[in-house]
Parts: sequence; structure tokens; C-alpha cells
Amino acid sequence: MTDHKAHAHSSSRARPAAHPVANRRLPAALLSGQIAARVAPRGAREVAEAPRTGSVDDILACKRSLLVTYRRDGTAVPTPVWAAVADGLLYVRTERAAGKVKRLRRDPRLLVAACTVRGKPLGAPFEATARLLAPVQEEPAERILARRYGLGRELFERSMDLLRVDMGYLEITPGAWESRSTSR
Repeated sequence: MTDHKAHAHSSSRARPAAHPVANRRLPAALLSGQIAARVAPRGAREVAEAPRTGSVDDILACKRSLLVTYRRDGTAVPTPVWAAVADGLLYVRTERAAGKVKRLRRDPRLLVAACTVRGKPLGAPFEATARLLAPVQEEPAERILARRYGLGRELFERSMDLLRVDMGYLEITPGAWESRSTSR
């Protein structure tokens, strides 16, 4: 029997050189995530209360996007990311065990806005839903992100591949949330 944990996502065709270990995170990811949440600009937290008049075109005009996901208690959690657009959908690469992925599994609704590298919003957000792609669905997302971000992103991704970090892709679908009772 092969080591299932070591080759959990080896069937992914998106990054053939990657051989992630299931649930492996970037060694400092937890600490850096906590620090980033504390130093995120106040405006990033307030994006959850802003009018939802933003659009995918806003994302195309900037290099970074702010994803706002929600904890169980309704607290908005902002995360700046690289995002690329194709056919009206957004794609983001992230650690499979990241907090935002856990929150999106529980509630796929999020807000998206253009932002600075530090997460300061550059405009109004829009509503969307997200899902984590299966490894066999990742190749188009990788191509789109690679085309948009080039060499800098490729160097970052190679380091993730070498560290065998368990990375995946979010597919984000813009659109108004269905009405349902929430604390938001």
C-alpha cells in the first residue's frame, strides 16, 4: 500500500512537480495569519458593512483582492489574495487547511473587493460564493493565475511545491446571496 498521506493530491495535474502532504501548511502560516488579522487595516474589517456595489471589473483593475469570510459568530475575516478571472469566475490558490477554506466549507458566502497588498479595500465589495476545486479540476485555475501573475507567483508556488504544502484552488462565483437568516 502506498503512503496515502504523502500522495493525497498527487493526481493534481495543475502543478505536476508538486507532491503535497495532506493538510501540510506553511510552517509559519498560523502565526502569520494571526498577526495579519491584527494588523489588517480597519477598513478591511469594515468592508463587510459597505454597500455591495463592486464588480469583477474592479478585480481586473488591481493585482490583489480581499476575500471576506465569516466565522460562526458572524465576525468578518479579511484575507488579501491574488485572484484571476476567467469566464466571470474568480480563482484563488490557497492552503487547503487555511482558515478561510474551513469557513467557506461551513458557509460558502463571502465578499470580494479590490485591495492593496496589505488588504486595504480600494472599492466596494460584491457578494459571491466559493468552493474548493477537486484536484482534477485545478489545471484551468492554475493556467489563469500563472498567466496573470507571472514569474513572481511562479517563484512563490515553487517554494510551496518544495515545502510540500497542501495547496488547492478556490473557484469564486459572483452573485447575490440567497436570502437566509443570518447574523450578518
